[in-house]
Amino acid sequence: MADESKNEDRKGGTGHNVVLAVVLVFPILKVAWTVGGGDNAWDVLVALEPKNWLDVLMGMVRNSAVLAFVLAVVVSRMTFVFMAARGSLRHGIGGRWATTLATLMSLISPLAFGLLMTVFFSWRWGVFTTAVAWLLRQGVVLEYRTGHRGHRERSAALKPWQHKAISAERIAATLLSVAVLPVVAFDVALNGESWATLEKCQVQVGTTQESNTLIELTRMGNGIVGWSLDRNEVANADGCVKVDDLVVREPWWRR
Repeated sequence: MADESKNEDRKGGTGHNVVLAVVLVFPILKVAWTVGGGDNAWDVLVALEPKNWLDVLMGMVRNSAVLAFVLAVVVSRMTFVFMAARGSLRHGIGGRWATTLATLMSLISPLAFGLLMTVFFSWRWGVFTTAVAWLLRQGVVLEYRTGHRGHRERSAALKPWQHKAISAERIAATLLSVAVLPVVAFDVALNGESWATLEKCQVQVGTTQESNTLIELTRMGNGIVGWSLDRNEVANADGCVKVDDLVVREPWWRR
């Protein structure tokens, strides 16, 4: 008798709603907390324009290796489960070549995410991400290769260690997606650091120019459009020098 696992797989597996929340909601929360919420946050989002809202999420991920790692592992598994449910893994027990091919297919996405982690963080993060992402899809490979996925009546055909491996993989994947990911994203959203580069720039105020620190929102000509931390408004600026620190305000746990 078929169960609900196949339908869940076609949506990307357990936790796909949490991933959507992280991608859509937490960047807005990041902006709101960093610039003070309310009208300030709205002004920043308008200045960014919807086409650039993804920059906030990218900045959050780039500035936190832990968030990048968890999101990479969860998204890697989601895409694999999604593709497996649509036939990328053939059901039924096959020969050694079929098993080897399934294993190699399960390595493609982990290697890609591992490469990105190596480029932006370090080779250690890259190796760790690749290993965890690969391990957390082996239960899916096992279930589809044995035809167990979506057919509870075939459970008896699995060996005890296979049952344990599948259960452990499901529990770990669920915890990562529905517990660890939102907690880490929440922490990064409210850590008080800018999602983008801070710049020390010259801002035109009436007939004079002032030196302001801005969160860079977008580039325009030889200058930038940014959120002025000194004047609490969107401003055009030029003559900018990068500020090494990203801290804008205290994190939520210190207030």
